[in-house]
Amino acid sequence: MKTISISFFAFILSFWILPAQNLDLIYSITQENLSGNSRYEAMSGAFGALGGNLSAIHINPAASAVFNTSEFGLSVSSLTTENKTTYFGTYTPTQNKSGGMNQIGGVFVFKNDNYETAWKKIAFGFNAQIQNSFHNNIQINGTNTVNGLDNYFLDYATGKDGGALGLSDFESVRDVYQFFGESSSHGYGYQQAFLGYQAYIFDYLPDDSLFVSNAVYSSVQHNHSIQTSGENWSMAFTFSSQYNDWLYLGANINVSSVEYRLITSTKETGYLPESFIQETYFQNELYTYGGGVSLQFGAIARANKNVRLGISYKTPTWYELNDEFSQYLETKSTDSDGNSYNDVIDLTDVINVYESYTIKTPSEFRGSLAYIFGKRGILSFDYSLKDYQNSHIGPNDNDVFIALNNQIDQSWRLVSNFRVGGEYRLGALSFRAGYHLEESQYNNKKLLGDRSGSSYGIGLNFKSSIVNLSILNINQSRSHQLYDTGLSDLGENEINFKHFTLSWNFKF
Repeated sequence: MKTISISFFAFILSFWILPAQNLDLIYSITQENLSGNSRYEAMSGAFGALGGNLSAIHINPAASAVFNTSEFGLSVSSLTTENKTTYFGTYTPTQNKSGGMNQIGGVFVFKNDNYETAWKKIAFGFNAQIQNSFHNNIQINGTNTVNGLDNYFLDYATGKDGGALGLSDFESVRDVYQFFGESSSHGYGYQQAFLGYQAYIFDYLPDDSLFVSNAVYSSVQHNHSIQTSGENWSMAFTFSSQYNDWLYLGANINVSSVEYRLITSTKETGYLPESFIQETYFQNELYTYGGGVSLQFGAIARANKNVRLGISYKTPTWYELNDEFSQYLETKSTDSDGNSYNDVIDLTDVINVYESYTIKTPSEFRGSLAYIFGKRGILSFDYSLKDYQNSHIGPNDNDVFIALNNQIDQSWRLVSNFRVGGEYRLGALSFRAGYHLEESQYNNKKLLGDRSGSSYGIGLNFKSSIVNLSILNINQSRSHQLYDTGLSDLGENEINFKHFTLSWNFKF
């Protein structure tokens, strides 16, 4: 049976100690990828001035008023993520596959037969789609000549009361670990120091008030794993209308649902023969869940029979999130007499539950331009702006969150995103292609590089229904910091995403 450790202070005082790493976590949870139905993806999402597409509702609510008839659609997709990591000169490739339904929605169009009014029709709709899939498995392997896991635990032990890390005759590891997690004067930092001491990674010399590592090495071999799963779904509820033959107006309420699981583990070997510690395995599991809400407004105008203009604004998304956290530590050791030991601290059933917190993402402005080549084709361009310095984490009355928000001001910036897409029609067949570039929100692009990609697709129109297929290819570079302190070295990762989507839409 799981033990729940409800901590009112551990989250605030310790889990977010190093803002740089947790900015990366905030980014991972709240980023919105180019994702949707196959026609939308095939044109790289450049639909802000076009509309008439269910996924386009998420970037311009006026898109639903462009539909001439009611329509329903759903999509299934397959995502392949390829990682190529480099850590102290060692290269490790990995691949992860996931798939399933990624979009479903519908629009209901009501035309006005009264020719005396300028309002030609209204449309109600909804569309749900995956904004971000977290399914991935990254392996970071190599020989570290600088830091070992002992430095992580020693860093947390520094400044702590070494006498508090032991056990009395009536205490268990589980009891003390849980006590530290619930204590406002101890928290996460004491938990980490306690783990290291109880697994004999370091000793405490009370006469000198000194912590001494039991790991002896000139270099250590690291096999580090980052496993993520879960999804961020966004559902848009939209209302729109058409005014005369040239203007479409719309508004959305967007509801997001986040479920994110992160399991990191490190196996460390390669100690010198005289080292007491001979092998260490350390695992952490974080489960984050919650939801968010935003508003969105947009317009599409027909400048003439060929040119379309679009503009939209999305308010910040206000998320409320919750975290649960558990740990496991195991060491193998050998003393001077050749006796072997295996110390296991399995706390995977002791769940640290932290207070809810809020994240506000930046608002987004989007401008769009499209040219219609009669019935032959389309060329479309989208440009959007987001100022990530306007991101915010709360509550506001805590010094650590204030420091983290200051770090956001220093580390993040205003970014531009570009999308261009085209479609050529040949009878019932449509051929599509696109390109997009999303600038990194980090000032230091070594931490997170720009995201760019190309897309291709084909569609077959059966009049009452349409089948579309798309291939989306995206590349990005990213650094992964192993731990927040001590063993804070970076693994460099080149990421490639391949997204295959099949959509079916029918009109009624």
